[in-house]
Formats: sequence, structure tokens, C-alpha cells
Amino acid sequence: MTRRARIAVSVVFAVCGAGFATWAARVPAAQQRLGLDAGGLAVALFGLAAGSVAALLAAGPLITRTGSRRAALAGATILCAGLPAAALAPDLPWFTAALLVLGAGNGLLDVAMNTHAARVEQAHGRPIFASFHAWWNVGALVGAGAGALLAAVPIGVHFPVAGAVLLVAAAGATRAFLPGPDAGQGGAFTFPGRALLPLGAIAFCGFLAEGTVNDWGAVHLEASTGAGAAVASLGFVAFSAAMVAVRLVADRLVTAAGAPRVLRGSCAVAGTGFAVTLAAPTPAVGIAGLALVGLGLAAVVPLAFSAAGARDPAAASRAIAGVATCGYLGFLVGPVLVGAVADAAGYRAALVLPALGLVAAALLASALVVTPARSPRRRR
Repeated sequence: MTRRARIAVSVVFAVCGAGFATWAARVPAAQQRLGLDAGGLAVALFGLAAGSVAALLAAGPLITRTGSRRAALAGATILCAGLPAAALAPDLPWFTAALLVLGAGNGLLDVAMNTHAARVEQAHGRPIFASFHAWWNVGALVGAGAGALLAAVPIGVHFPVAGAVLLVAAAGATRAFLPGPDAGQGGAFTFPGRALLPLGAIAFCGFLAEGTVNDWGAVHLEASTGAGAAVASLGFVAFSAAMVAVRLVADRLVTAAGAPRVLRGSCAVAGTGFAVTLAAPTPAVGIAGLALVGLGLAAVVPLAFSAAGARDPAAASRAIAGVATCGYLGFLVGPVLVGAVADAAGYRAALVLPALGLVAAALLASALVVTPARSPRRRR
């Protein structure tokens, strides 16, 4: 049963990644369809992040009442419905509203699947948390790759078909989740207290950097290096592939070197990747820079989520929701700031913002240490 549940949760992570990457890889197409400049796109992306944060605020209480399986299915349904809504929106206000729906589904699914992943990891008896996040990137890689292959297909056709396929996969996978309620998950949402706040800050910086690549990576490659739509989509493919490679071995890296060292090294690699990307003279160099960013960012958010669950095991969904909300605040602030800086000084200057956030995350690395008295998952 545990093995089936692990596979099922992995599939749901992949669905979440594929759903979001389907959107992320076709951002330039959506922008061009509505004739949006960088400022207009930033407004729409604010709706995406606002929907995610709103869902995160409600996720803990909802999971307490319905369980993580039902919450995950609800999140997947909303996420998949948001794709055709975004593709068919007639103007900026409707487009922003559609992205709010897309973000809400993504946020609810994020907390629900991570909460159930914590249950499966506990039942499995050894660290496997990062491997679930690797499957998110496998899904993202498939979604982004499909976006590159279908660059000539209108998003009004691409997004509805993708949403339907992904919803069927999520509905089938959640049937194999572990039975029974999510015991001891806590009630109403609360922001992280003193013990969890540094983890929230690390998640904030990680999500800010990931959100910058998700929302602006392809746009930057087109605007700053002259890449075409299909080539620009390959930047997200390279980013996702690099994250998969690292997340498949991240647990062993943490066991060997410790979470703080892994986080500091990860931030250094990702920061270097942003430097390469912002200075890239050609699409190929820009894509290589985004791959380097992916190598560095791969472990940042899983480390924060895993430490949150270990720090407060009696209320895992509340702890994960609190830390994830801090992370999505970075997702909320990031698109607006990047869009404003891009409007004023260009996309290259805007990429400095996530690099500075990674410096802050590295300085908080010691917060990842979990004492044996609080949790047996010390090695994470």
C-alpha cells in the first residue's frame, strides 16, 4: 500500500508540474495574443500569485476537514480548469481572473500533495521528500517540452486538451492515496512562528527565484537574446531538466553533507546561473544559464518544506501551509517587481532581484537543522 501511495503522490506532483509548465512555457504566446507589454503581463501574473496565496491561506483548514486526498483532487480540478480559462480570456481583466483561478488550484494542490507526501514519507521509513519534488519537475519538463513542440498551435487548442488529460491522471492517482484522515494536522491557518519563520524566508527566496524563471525566463530569452518562441521555451525545459537531476539525488546529498551546506552551495550555483543568464549574448548561453539556475534551485524549496514538517510533525499541514504561504508571497511580489524593473531598465537588470534573494537564503541555512528531540528526521 505504501508503494502504491508513493507512486500515486509522485503522479500528482507530476500533474501539478505539467499543469503549471503548460502555462509557463507559453507565456509569450499568451502575452502576444492579448498584446500585453511587460507591465500588463505583470498585472496578470499578480492575479496568478494572489490566487495561490489565497488558496494557501485556506488549505490547512480545508485539509483538516476533508483530508489531503480530497483537497488534492479539488486543487487539480481547479488548476486544470484554469488552463482553458486563461487561453480563452478576451482581455486583460478576464485574463487576470483566469490566472487567479489557475493560481488557486496550484496553491491548494501544492499544500495537499506535500501534506500527503509527508504521510507517505513517514510510512516509508526513510527520507524520500525530495524525490516527490523531482516528479514535479518531470511533469514540468513534459509540459514545457510539449509547449515547445506545440509552439505553432494556438493556446486555445493546446490548453483545454492539456487540462483534460491532466485532470484524468490526477483523478486516477488520488484514488491510491493512503486511506484514513490526516491525523493531527491542526486547525486554522497561522503564519509561521519564530521557529518556522526562517524556513518561510528561505521558501520566499526560493519561490521568488523559481517564479522569475517560470514567468519571465522565456520572455527574457526572446527580448534580450533574440530567441524565437520555440527556442525560448527550451530555456524552461533546460531549467526543469536540471532540477530533476538534482532532486533525484538531493536526499543523499543532504545525508552526506548536511542540509545547511547543501543550501549554501545551491544558492551559490543558482546565483551564478542568474549571472550567466543576465549577461547572455546568445540564446544558447541564456539556456545554459537557466539550466545552471535549475541545478542550484532544485533543493531550496524541498529543504524548507521538509524541515517545516520535521519541526512541527504534530501539525504538518499547518506548518507546510505557513511556510508555503511565505514562499508564495515571493511568487506574489516577484512578478510585480520583475515587471516594474524590466519596464524601467530591461529584463537583464530585473534578474538581479532573485540573485539577491538567494544571498539572503544562504545566510539563513542554519535554520534547516532539526534537533533529534523534536523530530527523528534530523538528516533533512
